[in-house]
Amino acid sequence: MRRIFNFIKEKFTAIKSVVCGKLAAIKTEIREDFTPNRQLTTEQRDRKRMRSIKKITAGIMAASMAASLMGITCFAATEGGGGSTEGVETFNTVVEFIVDWVARIGLVVGFIGAVQFALGFKDDSADGKTRGLMCLASGFIVFAVAKAYDMFQI
Repeated sequence: MRRIFNFIKEKFTAIKSVVCGKLAAIKTEIREDFTPNRQLTTEQRDRKRMRSIKKITAGIMAASMAASLMGITCFAATEGGGGSTEGVETFNTVVEFIVDWVARIGLVVGFIGAVQFALGFKDDSADGKTRGLMCLASGFIVFAVAKAYDMFQI
């Protein structure tokens, strides 16, 4: 029984010494934090600077976490309780107008590429032929993507 009591007493003594050591370290840190830098040694100034950096970093992280928790999904109220599709229809009309013009521009670029390719044959220029084929291919790719717009709609 005496062994158990001695064991418990040793553990409490060890815990007490650790806690007292931590309290002494905290008191030293507080004293260093309130002491002007010119009165501190280089080592103390470095420790003070590192504590300041840790505090600033913890503050920034806490603020960013708090800001991320404040995100709210909002829905606009409509008259009559029903959903209005006027804005969606307007948006779709504008997008379809842009897609039509992108397709037309793709065909124009393809036409210009075909002309460059033909001129490359005329001049027997390998570089001209390559540029013409690249321009022709890119124009048709733009046209194909514009015509595939329906695949991207929800």
